[in-house]
Amino acid sequence: MALIMALVILLILTILGVTAMTTSSLEEKMSGNIQEQNRAFHAAESGISKVVLDPNAYNPVSGFVYSPSPYSFDSGRSGTAQITAEFKGFSNINRGPVAYGGCCRIANFTIKSVGTTVTNAKSVHHQGIGQIARKN
Repeated sequence: MALIMALVILLILTILGVTAMTTSSLEEKMSGNIQEQNRAFHAAESGISKVVLDPNAYNPVSGFVYSPSPYSFDSGRSGTAQITAEFKGFSNINRGPVAYGGCCRIANFTIKSVGTTVTNAKSVHHQGIGQIARKN
């Protein structure tokens, strides 16, 4: 009777151990996926930061699209960002005490950045930006 009870308890402990190992393995995969998504997020954000500082990205001409080669991070070990800046049109300045005396308008651009990691996790970010331009 003692042998049977010991085997039953051993079987129960084995099942608990296998279940714990499976759960911890699944949690490790989930945390790895979250880390990769976080890397993709930061790659996309860095891509937007890069294009915001690039003066070639802003040309207020109808149909203008700026799409440089993909920007790699950490020598390509962490991932890349594919960036596109596109001119959308002009809008008037309606704020301020004199609204710049009617001399200026805003050139509106949209920036799209797709951050991709080496494991193909992706994050897509959109950013709007305006540039003050003189009326011609």
